[in-house]
Amino acid sequence: MSFAQVGNYSDPAKLKDLQSKAERGNPHAQYELGILYEFGDWVPKNIPEAVKWLDKSASGGDLRARQELGGIYFEGRGVPQDFNQAARWFGCAKPASAILASCRSVSYNDLPGGVVHILKLKKCDVGPGSNYDYGSIVNLGTDGSSAYDFCCWESAHGPCGALVIAKVGGKWRDTTDSHGLLGFDVACGDFVVLEAQHNGFHDVCIPDQCSTAQLVTANSCRPTIWSFSNNRYRSVTSLERH
Repeated sequence: MSFAQVGNYSDPAKLKDLQSKAERGNPHAQYELGILYEFGDWVPKNIPEAVKWLDKSASGGDLRARQELGGIYFEGRGVPQDFNQAARWFGCAKPASAILASCRSVSYNDLPGGVVHILKLKKCDVGPGSNYDYGSIVNLGTDGSSAYDFCCWESAHGPCGALVIAKVGGKWRDTTDSHGLLGFDVACGDFVVLEAQHNGFHDVCIPDQCSTAQLVTANSCRPTIWSFSNNRYRSVTSLERH
């Protein structure tokens, strides 16, 4: 889900100036113009036009544009869903497209008893009737076994913190990396299961979390990569694994 924010362009003069800057190659202006077209703010909604300007901005180095394009292709928002394109813009390695295509949404009442038990042990404040009663079921095990990523800690003003719960050795376990799954907002969203695999589980790329192994700047964010070892996902740098 997009959290894009842009300035107020209700003044036609400001909008014309933005368009002029975008046409002259300003990545920031190109990003803002792309967002306007994506959501139909002050200009007619036009997804192909949005993608054009976001592509130009992303190619010019704007990180927000890369993330927005990744989300557009990952969720298929007005374009054919394309996990390879999404991974390219997110900065992730080769995605497991078939697995991602089979991901589906679940609610609290859909969860197996073992998963509910872990959520209760972790004192997760979600359940039926909660605004955050949603999650995903996705195949993470290389044997095709399913895992659940489900909202755990509600946030009054934004995405929740989630757990990734999978069967390890026949037993349900919290496999979430120690840094947590932060910014979990939509089921099956921005949780990029990769073709690469380690110790019986596919690696995962988290584009919304910058790797702690690098200095994060306005236009630099290497996505966090999770790799499975010793019964848990652990953060690794892209350079270590890919």
